[in-house]
Amino acid sequence: MKVSKTISHFILNEVRKNVSDIQSVSRRISSGRINESDSPTSIALANSVSLRVQTLDFISQHITKNVSVLQKYEELLNQVSNYVQNLKMISDRASLSSDNQEFQELEKAYKENLSALEQLVRRTTIFSKVLGRGGFSNSVISVEVISGDVEFRKTDFNLSGLNFIRFGIKQYQSFQIQFDRVGDNFQATLFLDGSPVFTENKEVVGKPSDMPFIVDFEELGVSIRVQGTSDFSVKVEGRADPQLIVFGDGENDEERFFIPSLEPAQLGIPSDFEEGADMVSQNLEVVLKNLSDIRGFIGQKIAKLSQRNDLGDIIKSKLKVLQGNYEDADMTSDAVILNLKQVILNSDISSLRRAVSFMNLALDMLRR
Repeated sequence: MKVSKTISHFILNEVRKNVSDIQSVSRRISSGRINESDSPTSIALANSVSLRVQTLDFISQHITKNVSVLQKYEELLNQVSNYVQNLKMISDRASLSSDNQEFQELEKAYKENLSALEQLVRRTTIFSKVLGRGGFSNSVISVEVISGDVEFRKTDFNLSGLNFIRFGIKQYQSFQIQFDRVGDNFQATLFLDGSPVFTENKEVVGKPSDMPFIVDFEELGVSIRVQGTSDFSVKVEGRADPQLIVFGDGENDEERFFIPSLEPAQLGIPSDFEEGADMVSQNLEVVLKNLSDIRGFIGQKIAKLSQRNDLGDIIKSKLKVLQGNYEDADMTSDAVILNLKQVILNSDISSLRRAVSFMNLALDMLRR
């Protein structure tokens, strides 16, 4: 009987000690600090989030680059809108003018402003992409060397400036570009469905033979990086892919969309007053409305990208909480922090509370 009491007393003390330890762990977890030894669930959750965080930096860089592209495009969009407003002011004045000389001067001013707009769109680039042409990233699918003792990689070709609308390339359509070199003369030919569509020639002189250099075909909107002096013929297969791919969480992890072209001809801006200055003004009114719609579209995309970048910050903060670095979690609202802790730790706290209840039940049994 004495031995039984001694054992019961020992068990009772051990149970009380375990209950006290569990309650302490529960309080610590409730305050937002988790140690790896607390529970297998915590370790698994921390490891799972840690693996996800490893990809967040890449996604964040991708989103940041896309936001930079869209913000630069938005700046260009605003400049284009200003030009169109100026063109409309000129056409409005011309439609009211009864003086032939004044009309001709206004038409000359209109053409000069239109030419300046075309140059602006043509020269505004970011990450080697002619933004104003819009649309596609034009992925390089394959490279085939037809002749010549040369080697090329996909990264030696930049097809991002290809004016797909002008040459009739459709969304997701494949195309081929053949680059030929004979001495200092270079040629790029665009093929659609096996038929040549456009050819551009370029002469490049004075380039060092031991250093790579870029041959830029501005009219076609493509370029090739060349090294050495050997003649060659190489064919590149490309595809009109979306300009941007956005990574996110949950549904719609991948989103594809196409940036509208801002080239004056594609916007429908008249090149002169041949149809009448009043008709030009009406057309420009429609163009301004379309530019406003594009601005709204781009604004939505920037906002969505920013939200997804914020999501990455939240996941990183979750990891800090799970690792016990609650004080370092970059959260701006106490309410958000509390909610975040409750969501993350709910399963662990529930398990520990059940364990505490079980231990209290065991104590009652031992007392009886």
